[in-house]
Amino acid sequence: MRNNRISVSGALKLGLGLQVNQTLRILIISKNPIRSDGCVGLLKSVRNNKSSALELLDVSDIQVSRECEDLASSMSEILPGLCIKRYTSRRKDWPQAFTPSQPASAPSDSGL
Repeated sequence: MRNNRISVSGALKLGLGLQVNQTLRILIISKNPIRSDGCVGLLKSVRNNKSSALELLDVSDIQVSRECEDLASSMSEILPGLCIKRYTSRRKDWPQAFTPSQPASAPSDSGL
């Protein structure tokens, strides 16, 4: 969903889905004009979903407020398995290549 002109309103609607979603693992929404309000809405939706499977949320290249930065920073305590990419340039504390975990019960193609 990167660079798709998603608005603040669109981000908030996406957040409604993230409140209940239990399967999405990667969401790259960078380079969208969602601003701080949209980013905060997404973060709060993920934070409030105790069954979220989200492992990577990329909100880089989005201008955000201090409130959004603080909320993103606090998310590591609530959802330690979630990596939130907030900056454009690579930082040394980010993994070199993000590889999502494999589902516990991956379907087998044997017998097909």
